[in-house]
Amino acid sequence: MTEPRVRLPAVVATVAVTVLVLGPLLVHGGIALRGDMVFTPDQPWKRAWLGLDGSVPRAVPMDALVSVADEVLPGGLLQRLLLVAAFTAGGLGIARLAGRFSATAQVAGVLVYLWNPWVHERLGIGQWPTVLAYGLLPWLVLAGGRLRAGGPGGWAATFVLLALAAVCAPSMGLVATLVAVATTWSERRRLLAVLGAAVLANLPWAVPALLGPGLRGSSDQFGAFAARGEGGLGTLGALLSMGGIWKVSVVPPERTHLVVVAVAGVLALAFVAGFRWAVPVLGARTAQAIVLAGAVSLLVALLPAIGPVGGALGSLAEHWPAVGIVRDSHRFLAPYGLVLGLGAAALVDRLLAARGATVVTAVLLAAAPVVLLPSLVWGLAGALRPATYPADWSRVAARVGHSGSGTVVLPWTGSYRGFGWNDRRAVLDPAPRYLPGEVLIDDRIFLRDRVLPGEDPYLRRVGAALESDDPAAALRGLGVRWVLVEKGNGVRASDVPSGSVAYDGRWLSLVDLGRPERSVADVREAPPAWPVVLGGALTAFLCFGMITHLARLWSLRRKSV
Repeated sequence: MTEPRVRLPAVVATVAVTVLVLGPLLVHGGIALRGDMVFTPDQPWKRAWLGLDGSVPRAVPMDALVSVADEVLPGGLLQRLLLVAAFTAGGLGIARLAGRFSATAQVAGVLVYLWNPWVHERLGIGQWPTVLAYGLLPWLVLAGGRLRAGGPGGWAATFVLLALAAVCAPSMGLVATLVAVATTWSERRRLLAVLGAAVLANLPWAVPALLGPGLRGSSDQFGAFAARGEGGLGTLGALLSMGGIWKVSVVPPERTHLVVVAVAGVLALAFVAGFRWAVPVLGARTAQAIVLAGAVSLLVALLPAIGPVGGALGSLAEHWPAVGIVRDSHRFLAPYGLVLGLGAAALVDRLLAARGATVVTAVLLAAAPVVLLPSLVWGLAGALRPATYPADWSRVAARVGHSGSGTVVLPWTGSYRGFGWNDRRAVLDPAPRYLPGEVLIDDRIFLRDRVLPGEDPYLRRVGAALESDDPAAALRGLGVRWVLVEKGNGVRASDVPSGSVAYDGRWLSLVDLGRPERSVADVREAPPAWPVVLGGALTAFLCFGMITHLARLWSLRRKSV
C-alpha cells in the first residue's frame, strides 16, 4: 500500500478554492462585514469576551482571542488570515486523510469538502468561526487515529484541536467532541480521557452559559432555527447534499431550483455509497468513526425540524437558556462533510482504476461541486466584498473612551443593521466590537414571521427605560451615559432621549445623557468571575500540551539523526 501523502494537485486545488472563494478579500482593502462576520480595526478588551457580562456566551472565547490578536495585527489582516486558514486547513486535511488515493481522487475530496452548500451558507450568514472549526475536523480524525494507535503526539494534538474547535464556537466544540469520541469509541480508557479533555476544552463558554444570571430562553427558537428544505425538496433532501440552513435569504440561488438540489442529492448518495471503498484505505476503525460521526451529525441536524422534537427542545431552552446555544441545527452537519469528501475521493479513485469511459465520469464527479454551486465564486458572488468603516466610528470611539459608562445603540429593534457604506448588507451591529466600554444593543431577533424575545433581563430593562416618560433619567439609573444613533436605520428624532449632542456626523451621532452614579457593571447582574480562572487554567494546559508535543517531536528528531 502506498504511503499516505498530500499530492501536489490537491495542494493546488486547495489554493485555487481559497482564492476563488475569498477573492474580494485578497484583492481589496477594508473589512468584509456580513451577517455575524464582524471585525473592526482594533477590537477593545471587554468582560463580555469571557462571558462575564451576563449575556449568552455565543462568541466566547473567540472574541477574547481576536481582541488580543488585533493588538498585533490589524483587524482586516486578521480576518483574511483566519479565513485563509479555514480553507487551507480543510483542503489539506481532507487530502491528508485521502493520502493513499490518486491525485485526482484527492482533488475530488478537496472540492466536495470545501465547495458545498454548507460552506456557502455558513459564510453567507457570516459564521466564519464555524467554517474555521470545520477545517480542523480532518486533522482531529488524524490525531484521534494516532491517539488510538498510541502514536507520538496523539494526546497533545487531540487536545489542542478540541480546544481550538471549542474556541471557534460552542457548537463546534460539541461537534469536535463528537468526532473525537467517535474515533476512540472502542478504547474505554482513551475514551474517558478524551471526554475529560473535551469537558476542559469547552469550560470557557460552558461555565458562563450555565451560570448566566436570570437569562430567559424562547420556546420558539428551535422551530425558528431548524433546518429547512431547499428547491422544493424536504428537509432531509436538502441536508443530504449539505444544504438546509434556516435563513432563506442566504440560500444560494442555484439551491432554489428543484433539479439542482435533486442532482446534488443523488451525487451525495453516490458519495456515501462510494465510502465503502475508503474503508480498507482508511482502516476499519477510522472509517467507522467517520461514518458514526457523520450519521449522528445528520440526525442532529434533522431532529429539530420535526415538530414535536423542536417543541420539546424549545420548552427545555425556555427553562434552561444555555440549551439555546445549539438551536441552529444546520451547523452540526459538519462531520457529514467528512463522509462525502472521502466518499467522493474513494469513488473517483475506483472509477479511475477501472479505466475506459469511467475516467470521464470520474472527472465530471470531481468537478460537479463547482458546476452545481457557481455562486460560491468570488466571495459568494461579491457578497464578501470588503468595506471601510467611515471616520465617524473612530471619532465616536474616541469620544466614548473608557469611562465605564454604558452606551445604548439605536435603533432598539434587534441587533442587525444595514449601513449605506456597506451596501446595506445585513450585519450584526459592530458597535460592541468597535466602541470601548459596555455597549448595549437590543437582543430580540426579528424574523420574517415572528419576533423572538430577548434573553438578557438587563437589556429588557434598557428597552423599558427607552419607552418610559423620562428615558434619559431611566437610562442613567441603569449606568448608561451615551446613546449612539446609527443613521439610515429608521431612527426618528422622538426615539432619541434628550441630552447634549457630543458628536454628529454623516453616519453616526452620539448623545451624552450625563454621567450616571453607577456603572453598568454595578447595575447588571453578572455570573461569578471564576470562569476567568478556568479560562486561565485551560490556556495554561493548552500551552503545556503544545510545548510537550513540540518537545517530544524534537526528541524523536534528535534520535533519528
